[in-house]
Amino acid sequence: MAKNIAIDGTAGCGKGTISKILAEKLNFYHLDTGAIYRTVGYMAVNAGVDIHNENEVCKLLKESKIEIKLDGGNQFNILNGEDLGQKIRSSAVDDAASVVSTFKEVRDFATSIQHQLAKEHNLIIEGRDIGTVVLPNADYKFFLTARPEVRAMRRLEQKGLNKNEFQNVLNQILERDERDSTREISPLKKADDAVFVDNSNLTIEETVNLMLKHIK
Repeated sequence: MAKNIAIDGTAGCGKGTISKILAEKLNFYHLDTGAIYRTVGYMAVNAGVDIHNENEVCKLLKESKIEIKLDGGNQFNILNGEDLGQKIRSSAVDDAASVVSTFKEVRDFATSIQHQLAKEHNLIIEGRDIGTVVLPNADYKFFLTARPEVRAMRRLEQKGLNKNEFQNVLNQILERDERDSTREISPLKKADDAVFVDNSNLTIEETVNLMLKHIK
């Protein structure tokens, strides 16, 4: 029977990088659930659909074929037969993903994919509602966060932005936190039985080692 580890957390806390390293150390697959929503967001942006129009986005989703494949330690996000690769990593797609992820039909679609992959693979799934909604019976659960200012600085460094952009990036993170935690459907919150990790003062390696202690 497949083993599953649920990792939820705030934007910019490093959960994607941490999940990948944990997956490598444990020989698990890593599922980036954000990439599913990014794929839907890219689909809408690429088609010129208003990302705020739930009916139009969901209509396009029904007409499109999105597949998420795990193979050779990698995740492939495929839209109508095309592996999107880095196309889903733009700022426009990031914003679109945040919007479309609030739509019930889109979340149901993503959750069904996650359930199927969790049955098939030993999986680390990271997102915002994994431990609470998607996999409430996961073998291990973690909730990662860091102070907003720390996350903003990390995002600046990650994207190679000028420090003059700090306030803009901080505002974006605070807005994302507000949107994620207050949405009606599957809001971001810590599962009661999740291990809380604030890595504001921890390196990636220290965070990984702390989590490994809980798992092992």
